[in-house]
Amino acid sequence: MASTKILKELEFDNTANVIDMTKRTMNCAGIWPENTNEPKFIFFATYLTIHCSLAIIDITMNISNLTYIVGCLLENVFNLMALLKICICRIKKKSLARLLEDVRTDFVIDNYNTLDEKIAFLSYNKFSRKFVRLTLIVCIAGASSYYFMSLVNNVEMVFRNSSYGYRLPYRVWLLIEPHDFITYICLSCYQFIIIPSIVFGYVGTDCLFVSLVLHVSGLFSALSCKVKHVLDDPYDRQRRMKDLIVKHIRLIRLSESLEDEFNLVILQQLVGNTFQLCLLGYDALASTAEGEGRMLVAFFLILACVFSTLLAYCYMGECLIKESSVLGDAFYHCEWYNISRTEKKLMHICMMRSTKFMRLTSGHLYRTFLSMDGYVLKLSRTEFIESSCNKP
Repeated sequence: MASTKILKELEFDNTANVIDMTKRTMNCAGIWPENTNEPKFIFFATYLTIHCSLAIIDITMNISNLTYIVGCLLENVFNLMALLKICICRIKKKSLARLLEDVRTDFVIDNYNTLDEKIAFLSYNKFSRKFVRLTLIVCIAGASSYYFMSLVNNVEMVFRNSSYGYRLPYRVWLLIEPHDFITYICLSCYQFIIIPSIVFGYVGTDCLFVSLVLHVSGLFSALSCKVKHVLDDPYDRQRRMKDLIVKHIRLIRLSESLEDEFNLVILQQLVGNTFQLCLLGYDALASTAEGEGRMLVAFFLILACVFSTLLAYCYMGECLIKESSVLGDAFYHCEWYNISRTEKKLMHICMMRSTKFMRLTSGHLYRTFLSMDGYVLKLSRTEFIESSCNKP
């Protein structure tokens, strides 16, 4: 029995590590809400702003080259999304810090009285920890492989044909053209900063969003398990039902905070993923036609990252909807006919409130749920087919 208790405490400690893992990631960009680092934030925000501006200039100067424009857009959609995410985190740092301070109190084993509650909470947060680790690994691999494979391809082309000219891994307009190898190396090092910008800004924000939503979903699931034990046990039931209402109100507040803080992030994520999937397909075909077959590995990793992120955002909305609505069912399936009139009134308060389930929206416009993943894929496929048919 003692060993089981120690094991559960260790599991709770490990589950809390998901917040610390996200903290370390976002701290590298200076955007962790509880401890923002202004110099780091200004550096990455300025760098991404300059890079995106140079990309816009480059697109206008090559407006007649569709393949080049698609490749440039693909690379810089990630940069633009990373810039928007770090700016949103910076603007909302105070409210996000309050939200994080609130959820930290939930990583205490004494808050969960029964084994069912503990299992329900831990299952969601274990998944959160696995997702954060996997996302960081895949995104680092995807961003790094695209950069280094582009670099290797360009260097090989120059060595085979000196008249080819140096081409940097990312397409932007350059004030200084890399006519010699030293200049090329310096400019390539400058562009290398894009990798940490994407990982710490783009992916770090995703990890924060996923970990918080799964945390709240786990709390809803644990509260549903608590209902049965509260109603079936007559000892001090009225007080414990009042505690249920207080906890339910807190979860409603946390859910509404998630919606307020992340609705713009969800909107730009869904719009950005739609363009990314379309551009990835077109650019992969163009690279294959030009004999750059090795770039397909990088495209596959990036596609895996984009698709998994899209699926995660839609799944998060589905989790919150499901768990917030299940609470009312938990009351219905209990032995409510054996409780007093006052206790029934308390039960009705929770049941009525749970009929309006919690949800996440994109920009307060559209509800985010699992089926939206299919809508985005269909739209991306339509855009890809149209762009392929219009290819000169």
